[in-house]
Formats: sequence, structure tokens, C-alpha cells
Amino acid sequence: MNIAIIGAGISGIATAIILQKAGHKVTLYEKNTEIGGVWAMSYPDVRLQNVGVQYCFSDFPWPKKPDQHPTAAQITDYLKQAITHFSLDVRTGHQILSMEEKPNGWTLNIENAEGTSTIEMDYVISAIGQYSGGKNRPEFKGESIFKGQIITERDVKDLSIFSGKKVAVVGFGKSALDMATLAGKNGAEVEHIFRTPRWTIPFKIMGIHYTYPLFSRFGSVMMSSWAHPSKVEQVLHQKMSFVVNGFWKMLSGLFATQMKANAWFKGKDAKQRIHAVLPDHPFTMDLRSAAALEPVLYYPYVAKGIIQPHQGTLQSFTEKGIKLQDGCEIDADIVVLSLGSQKPRFPFMPENYRSLLEQEKDGVQLYRHIIHPDIPNFAFAGYNHGFMHVPAAEVGAAWLAAVLDGDLKLPTSEDMKKAIEYMCHWKREHIHFEPSRSCAINTRYQQYLDIMLKELQVSPYRKSNPVAEVFGRYEASDYLGVYEEYINKKEKRKAPLSSLELWT
Repeated sequence: MNIAIIGAGISGIATAIILQKAGHKVTLYEKNTEIGGVWAMSYPDVRLQNVGVQYCFSDFPWPKKPDQHPTAAQITDYLKQAITHFSLDVRTGHQILSMEEKPNGWTLNIENAEGTSTIEMDYVISAIGQYSGGKNRPEFKGESIFKGQIITERDVKDLSIFSGKKVAVVGFGKSALDMATLAGKNGAEVEHIFRTPRWTIPFKIMGIHYTYPLFSRFGSVMMSSWAHPSKVEQVLHQKMSFVVNGFWKMLSGLFATQMKANAWFKGKDAKQRIHAVLPDHPFTMDLRSAAALEPVLYYPYVAKGIIQPHQGTLQSFTEKGIKLQDGCEIDADIVVLSLGSQKPRFPFMPENYRSLLEQEKDGVQLYRHIIHPDIPNFAFAGYNHGFMHVPAAEVGAAWLAAVLDGDLKLPTSEDMKKAIEYMCHWKREHIHFEPSRSCAINTRYQQYLDIMLKELQVSPYRKSNPVAEVFGRYEASDYLGVYEEYINKKEKRKAPLSSLELWT
């Protein structure tokens, strides 16, 4: 097929690599002049929450060893090298203006520096990303009279903007925590305002890097999910839920103790500030796409008073700062509204399909996080976003290749919609709201990967021995050769694959 991928971030590139292996002619169209998606528009000092060995293509290790948690510059450089290595056709500065459906594909209207043009494609994949679009930027009363600056983290290009300033940061996601910490690090007086404190994941759990306990099956099997792909997990979560609940209660207690330790021997005020940023809801409710690692200096800065926490809701701006709903007024020179991203939008899609995709407040709802039953010749890449994002993108692309080849028989449209609704209902019951809640797998990456691999009849158990399988940290290289394994088994099969029923 002649396939267009909209977006040249890491999800689009991963998908192109696999589909090119499958024999398709793939072209990536990126509206910006730089590839990399969200990494090309990130704020200074932002780093990957995963480690580098978990955020790379399975058959293209980092040519040059990056930092343990790579910077945005290191990631974009790696992606450029991957494009060259795999000889991908990437066209930057090409924006898809609109799409028109035809019997066996799409007509795409494209704009670039030379003008507009039209191309015909058999299949289109949206890889525009969950976080590359607009920021959630509500309007507040009194903004016009405020004498300072109102910005989002996207507007921060140089951290010296914070030097010697009074800075108010609003929000409690990863970007908000980063902004508060970076402002404090650059000599600002920081006021941190949030409606609800969230659980964060420490870089080290009792001295061990968090990826070792949480990225092994020993940790991932404890994740509650809308689907459990093995009998062991089903029994554990259905019949022995007290074990699962006990595990997360123990872990959240440990995390809370590590947070409180920052205030030990620092007086009553330090303890009160740390208490203000401690959540009182279950840890698992925050295991979502926006789940954040704690910035190393955030809690120490709170304990020292460099960051002053305020639990409340921003009501309006004043001439000198902001006013909260409880009447508290906070002076500020700069207000950083770090309130998350908007839900994904698809302005290039025909209106009937666009409304179908954008109607839910918590994001796009898809079968296996890849296709919508009512939209023909169209799929999504990167909407299976999670803590093992690149393997999920690669395995999702292999699954899609099987569908395109007619080797994987999908359920009826009605059954796919039932599966989608079941998954979305589970997420709404068990995960706090975010605009991308429906279109992410977050910390349920292992369950998702196992299901997709089982549908391809490829072993989901990628380690060399049982001990390593249970306790070894999973990395991108563990999924090396997945597509080739699928092809080898395909050649020996006499019948197509079938989708598995949803485990509960």
C-alpha cells in the first residue's frame, strides 16, 4: 500500500519502520520544520522520564550513549539518525490541510513552502501525538489588568526568565512540577498552586532506580487493568485482590515516607508544607498517562520553603498577581499556567469523522488503541502511549500490518465498539481524568503488549529464563525481532489469526 503517516515524532517513525519492513511504501508528513514531535518544542532542561534503553527502536540502539534520562536534544538527534539509518521518506514543513475519502483510500490536500498540492493514498495513519497540540489554556477573569506575564511551559525558552522573579506555577502534572523546580533552581520565589496534589514516582525506591522494580513482571503484574492476558494475572486480580491492594498500599506508604523524610529535623513549617503536597487518594488512581516522576529537587525545595505550596483553585487575576477561590491573594511577576494538554484534535479529517473522534472529553476511543471501527483505511500511532512507548508503537504497527495484509481477522464493528466501551468505562472508574485518558495505556503497558503479541501468536515472554522474566527489567531490545517472528509463524500457518476476546 501507499501509506501516509501524519506526524514525524517517535510514534510515527516507529510505525514507518515496521510498515516499511512489511513491504508498504510509507511517507511521513510533518507540519513543522523539525522532526521529533513534542521533543522539538519542549522547554529547557526537560528530560525523558524513562531511561534511554527503554526509549529506542528495538533494532536501532542509541549510536552514542545518552544520559540515563536523555535530554530532548539527545532524543531528537537520535531520531534524525534513525531516519537516515532506515532510509525513511520524511517531509518536513508539509501540513495536511484536509482529507477527502475515496472508495479505496484518501485524497490529501497538503501545504508546504512551495504552495498546495494533492496526493492520493491507500491508507493514512495519524501520529500527531497526544501532547503536540495546544495547551489547556482557559481564560481567567482579570487577566487584562495583571501587570506581569502569563505563560505556559511552552513559552519558556530560557530559564533566566525566572531569575529574581516572583513566580506562581498553577497545576500538578509533570510540567508544573518541572516549572516550579526549575524556577526555584534559578533563584525565583515560587508559589505552587494546585487543586489536588498527585502521587509522583521517585527516581529511586529504597535506593534502587524505579525502573527495576516497576518495569519487571514482578511489578507490572500488580497493575490493575481493563484486561489481564494470563491466568495467573486473572486469578491474582479477581481472587486475590487483597494481595494487589496490599502491594500498592505498601508502595504508596513507602513513597509517602520518602517524601516526608525531606522535612525531618527541619521544623514544623517544613512538615506542614510537605503535608500540603501529600495526596490522600489511592496511588493507583494517578497511574495515568500524566503520571510524573518527582523532580529530584521538588520536595526538598518544598521542605526548605523555596517552593510554597497552596492547595486551591485559581479564580482570577489581580493587578499584582492572582486570587484563589478561598480569597487568598498571591503576588507574582510571572504566572505559569501548566494545566496539561488539550485532548487530541483532527482538523484535517472530514467533519463526520472528526466529530466522531473528538466527541469524548477524555480523548479518542479506539479498538486496541489503533483503529476506529467506523473509519475505513485509517489508523492511529502513538495512542497506545505508555511507559514502554516505543515497543508499544512497534508492536502496534506489527499488529496493524497483519490487519492490512488480511492475516488478522477483526471482530465485527459492533463487537469492537463493545470492547472499546468496556475499556473506557474501566478507565473512568479507576483512573483520574485527563484529556488523553481514553487514548493511552499508561502503566498498563505490559498487559497491552502481551495481548497484542498473543494476537500475533508471538510469545510475550521475551526474557531468556524464568528468573529474568519475573525480576528482570524490560527494555526496548527485549522486543527485537517481533515482526520477524510473526512473519516466520505466518508462513507456517494455514489460517488467518483472530482477535482474542477481552479478558476481564
